[in-house]
Amino acid sequence: MKVSFRRVVRSEWTKLVSLRSTWALLGVVAVLMVTVSGLIGWQANRDPDVDNSAPYAIARAFLSVDVASLVVGVFGILLMTGEYGSGAIRSTLAAVPTRLPVLGAKALAFVALMLPVTAAACVAALLVSQAFAEPGVRVGLTDDGVLRATAGAAVAPVAMGLIGLGIGAMVRHTAAAITVYVGVLLVLPALLPAALPDRMLDDVVPVVPVAASQSLYAVGDLGSAGDIDLLSAGPAALVMLAWVAAVLAGGAAVLLRRDA
Repeated sequence: MKVSFRRVVRSEWTKLVSLRSTWALLGVVAVLMVTVSGLIGWQANRDPDVDNSAPYAIARAFLSVDVASLVVGVFGILLMTGEYGSGAIRSTLAAVPTRLPVLGAKALAFVALMLPVTAAACVAALLVSQAFAEPGVRVGLTDDGVLRATAGAAVAPVAMGLIGLGIGAMVRHTAAAITVYVGVLLVLPALLPAALPDRMLDDVVPVVPVAASQSLYAVGDLGSAGDIDLLSAGPAALVMLAWVAAVLAGGAAVLLRRDA
């Protein structure tokens, strides 16, 4: 039987959805996002003077996206490193000797499964967060910029998960790949303000993956980190696309050159 990309995608989809751990993780991501957003919304709206304009309401509702990005990123890593750890990658690459379709199929299956979950979780997170606000000042999906921000919040963890997938393909060892993901993508950006001269911060910080992903769902005046202006949603999407493409390309290069 000829190996086609569609068959490889079907195989990767079957492997992904047949694992109970996959569904457990999807449930954790959804519950975590909605619960954290609800708690933050409840706490914030106990203050009668809380600012419930769209920028602040969106910022509170989607604070949980950063946590979800960590979980989803690790899940992306495990899609590759899990097969290396179990030895199943040998069977996979024997069935698909050209190798590159394996990484592409894993990426497509991951997006197809994860994006609907994060989209539903983001809508629910916004609604739950706003349920604690006074009815007259609640922010809804039809308000200016809110639908775009909600879509950006849904895409952000998926993009970080694809970066995790690429890191997993390059590193191939679970603990090392998670260390790279957390250290380089999440910890290092927090150290940049102390490590870089001021003249470089405005150029570097907005284009690191964590800042660019946050820009996808920032609204209005909150598109900044301290004294540093973040990117607007359009350029941030292009930056994230570039990061995903670059890291997956690195993973593809390693997959082609190294033995399983």
